[in-house]
Amino acid sequence: MDFEIISDIESSETFATGKGIRELSRLQRIYGKGKWRKHKGIADVKLSDGSIVRAELHWYEAVGIGKKEFKIKRYRLRAAMTSSASHQLVICVKNEDYPASLEKRKIYEAIPDKAAEKHGQIRVIDESGEDYLYPQDYFIPVSLPKNVEEAVIKAA
Repeated sequence: MDFEIISDIESSETFATGKGIRELSRLQRIYGKGKWRKHKGIADVKLSDGSIVRAELHWYEAVGIGKKEFKIKRYRLRAAMTSSASHQLVICVKNEDYPASLEKRKIYEAIPDKAAEKHGQIRVIDESGEDYLYPQDYFIPVSLPKNVEEAVIKAA
């Protein structure tokens, strides 16, 4: 993780189980078979730049395996995100701590988020089909011909 959870996780709840978890087969292949659940909750986190923010966290958990792949879904101040519909394509070059959520050498769609950028993070739609914050150095921006870019976005 490129952040540290520095408070108890509050309002924790399970919002997906078993086959309701899109990347279940990858979780089982990487961490082992188990009764996988996807959780969310709120906690204070310390980012790699030293900033402390309140964030909504998502993670996977299985009995006997433990909690895996904590991800920041969003900072609790939504106004910090841009409302622009623009996007950028990025290639994943690093996936430490997130092997079930990110594949190296794969193209992902990034969503502008000014608050995340201030903390060295980037908002990316990962293998779960949802957008999460990851360290910027996990990705390299890529420029493709317009027709190719449109086809990639449409295929997602």
